[in-house]
Amino acid sequence: MPVKQSAPVVPAGKRDSLDKMVDDIERIANAFSRFRKWLDTPVPPDQPKAEGNKKEVPPFDIQQIPDAMRKEHMPISARLMERWFSGELNYSVTLEDQRNEINQKGERYSESMIDRTTIKMDWVLRHARAKKQYDRLVNFDIYGLRAYETLKDILGRYRSRGDVSPWTVSDYDIRKLHREFQFQRAAVESSFEQKALQAARRLPDAGVPDDLTGALGAFNFYAAVAGVTFDVGNRKATVTHIVVYVRDGYSFEGAADSRSQYLGHWSQNGVAIVPSYVAANLADQPWFDFPIVVGSTIANLYEPGKVYYPVRNRSFREWQATHRQGGDFIIFSDYRPIMLNKPITVHFE
Repeated sequence: MPVKQSAPVVPAGKRDSLDKMVDDIERIANAFSRFRKWLDTPVPPDQPKAEGNKKEVPPFDIQQIPDAMRKEHMPISARLMERWFSGELNYSVTLEDQRNEINQKGERYSESMIDRTTIKMDWVLRHARAKKQYDRLVNFDIYGLRAYETLKDILGRYRSRGDVSPWTVSDYDIRKLHREFQFQRAAVESSFEQKALQAARRLPDAGVPDDLTGALGAFNFYAAVAGVTFDVGNRKATVTHIVVYVRDGYSFEGAADSRSQYLGHWSQNGVAIVPSYVAANLADQPWFDFPIVVGSTIANLYEPGKVYYPVRNRSFREWQATHRQGGDFIIFSDYRPIMLNKPITVHFE
């Protein structure tokens, strides 16, 4: 006769441990649900007085992040995020639209969605990893085959004229110059290797990002033609001057699930980085979101600023959808003019 399977009996000690674990998970889940609920509640109602000694886990508002950034010595990051929160609803549906500055209405980003003043090249280049990529761009990359072919295509449009002033054609507007005369770029912290090195650099500071990462994340330096001459027969053109600058989209695009880019665990007091989240993001793997509590005492669970909530790109997209506010924008730094010691000559024939 077949033997009827009975449910396994859990020893009393193990059952107590399981019960405690379930209670702990439930407490954490309840704390996180308060954070999720905030996203759907533009103006939280007045809280009723607590009954007896009942304690509430303090909620977290992602609009507290800029102030927390200042506590972490990230003033530029805070300024940019405050601009995003206060901006009109503006976002790109696809990455291609974002590169082309096309918003959800199919319209080009308005001038109010262009930031030309916050990011300075001097500040960016004080960071060694950025300076390394800048030097590579101006000393090597602009002389590569890809740059040559791009220049040939750009300058070929003006071959019949035999003359062009890029700044004049662009109305002395870096945004237009970028659109018409940008020919090479250098990425900062966009490859897997660069991101892994970035994560390793954070370890001495408990994983806290610096202001450059908080402000720009992975970004590009761009080189654009600023001065060019044509020969008498218009058979070749020589680039004599360029400008180099940062252009970056301040947005929160990406996956809508738990693979959405992890931005850290935040509270009103600052940020904490959980290594397992970073590793999962690098590997593009989903990960269960849960808050963390600083300190080992249960009392910290009820202290404002002691509970840190996971924040991802999708957190801002959800806030944007709920409040119909929050504007993605394009950042242009000031530019570095460079007269080339080794001009670049392209041949049309």
